Amino acid sequence: MVALDPAPGGGTSRTSFAWINANRKEPDAYHRLNAEGMAAHRELARELGDAFGHRAGGSLEWAVGVEATAELRTRVERLAQRGYAATFVPRDHALALEPGLAIAADVQEVAFFGDEAWIDAPRAVRTLLAAATARGADVRPGTVTVRREGERVVAVAADGPLDARAVLICVGPATQAFLAPLGVTMPVDQVYGLLAVTSPVSATPTRVVHAPGVHLRPDADGGLLLGTDDLDGPIVRDATPGGRAEIAARMLERAARVFPAAEKAEVVEIRVGARPMPGDGHTIAGGIPGLENAWMIATHSGVTLGPLLGRLLADEIVHDRPSALFGPFRPARFLRA
Repeated sequence: MVALDPAPGGGTSRTSFAWINANRKEPDAYHRLNAEGMAAHRELARELGDAFGHRAGGSLEWAVGVEATAELRTRVERLAQRGYAATFVPRDHALALEPGLAIAADVQEVAFFGDEAWIDAPRAVRTLLAAATARGADVRPGTVTVRREGERVVAVAADGPLDARAVLICVGPATQAFLAPLGVTMPVDQVYGLLAVTSPVSATPTRVVHAPGVHLRPDADGGLLLGTDDLDGPIVRDATPGGRAEIAARMLERAARVFPAAEKAEVVEIRVGARPMPGDGHTIAGGIPGLENAWMIATHSGVTLGPLLGRLLADEIVHDRPSALFGPFRPARFLRA
């Protein structure tokens, strides 16, 4: 039995930086999947309005050092060739977009990714559930189990078996535990990440900012949401509570260097989450081999891809319309391997 967080959006979604992008998503097929995911977000934002919590405006990024600067320039050129909104803007233009930033004078250009966005993921989850309920969906938060009966899967809620023609397993970091009773093994690991939330600041950026050593964006409560790459993963997993507090303090120090309003802020919350990571780093989506009525989704890009994957799998399950976008990402690839 796997207990899921009963609060909608209260699990892994709450511990996501929730940056909507196809920026570092390689190879090309994975980039295209994520670009379609961005488009699906924009469609939902138009349909559901401000309640969806989608915040457009793009993202800014700059680098220091020869290698990091060369990587950023190569990435911008590659993305632009694909038709992605990726370009360099002068430092002064970047400061006009985000006046609160402190960008070193020797940084002449800043990468601007105009179609990227961020989202308040828990708010988006609640909004989507409310919209689904209004359209007749029966939403039952709580604990669910699955069992195998021959070549079929039966889902069981707290009040008994669910009468479901099809079962879609989409449980993030609990994927392995959920699939085990079915005799199915998929290489989905857990990658730990830490986000720091600050107290309200006098000004917040309006978009995602990737600065050397830290990335930041507004938090829903008026502070900043901070993350970093070099202090994630096993460092977070193995850290004590005190060690995690030290990581968050280091994030705040880095943030204050590039966003001076953070100098007077305090860390008010530390969010640690175990995020799903498929074995090859790419989304797993589609029918589970050997089972007639079971599908799955497991991805590290869940926030960006969620609206798209849900729509495409609904078309496949209900209308028998498989999407070509899933070609390289179906679960069967691991069995072939």
